[in-house]
Amino acid sequence: MHDRSHKPQPPEAGEGAGGGNVDRVLFKNLVEMVPLVESLMDRRVNSAYSRRTSLVYTPAPPKKASELESVKLPQSVSAKKRRDPGDVSKKSTPDSNGDNGLVVPLSLSGAENKPKDDVAGLREQVDYLQKKLLEKEEALRSAESLVTEMNAAYATIDELRRLVSDKEALIRSTNSQLHDAKIMLADKQASVEKLEWEVKMSNKKVEDLQGDVSNMGFEISSLMAFFDKISENLSGDSYDDTVPSSYELEAIQSTVSMHPWSNVWPV
Repeated sequence: MHDRSHKPQPPEAGEGAGGGNVDRVLFKNLVEMVPLVESLMDRRVNSAYSRRTSLVYTPAPPKKASELESVKLPQSVSAKKRRDPGDVSKKSTPDSNGDNGLVVPLSLSGAENKPKDDVAGLREQVDYLQKKLLEKEEALRSAESLVTEMNAAYATIDELRRLVSDKEALIRSTNSQLHDAKIMLADKQASVEKLEWEVKMSNKKVEDLQGDVSNMGFEISSLMAFFDKISENLSGDSYDDTVPSSYELEAIQSTVSMHPWSNVWPV
């Protein structure tokens, strides 16, 4: 906090101005601004204000008594009268360390409320920025969650694509095996049909052989009967000079001619 025990002294009236050419209004305004700055610095130290500042005090060179007499109470009073009565929040009190009896105004209502308004405005801005920051963070978290879900979805899609590719490869392999099996089945069917045809042909041959055997049996029985007849006719006991009839001879001849060995038996 600024040390109020060291009051800044007004500049020399004739310094750099050619002795008495100083603007009195500007001089009074400068004198009145010093306690106002001190009051503002004292009030900004409180906990309600988020910032603290310090004022570096540079002491002015000592002044002469004749120069100090030029600054009197009427000047402060006249400057005080020029102010707006509605802006003054507190009455002026004599400075505890004033040697010349100067009356210094402690604070002005407008100047006092201005830092509070600034603090309120800054707080509103901070609250607004914090709200926006929270919204941005929420949007960022939502975006990150969405990105995570999309990555998971992409991973699932890739896995499904891999499974589909494996299934397609398995289907192609199965189709190839099925095609080979169809070819083998066609070959087997052709072999079976060939075997069936061969069986039919064998059955036909068997039937033909059975017919031949039946014919041969009939022929053999006919020959046996013929031989028996001849042997009966040629036997001494029954020899009666009889000759087989022509009907019997024709039957025997036809029977012998039907046999494949007929050329062996001359008729």
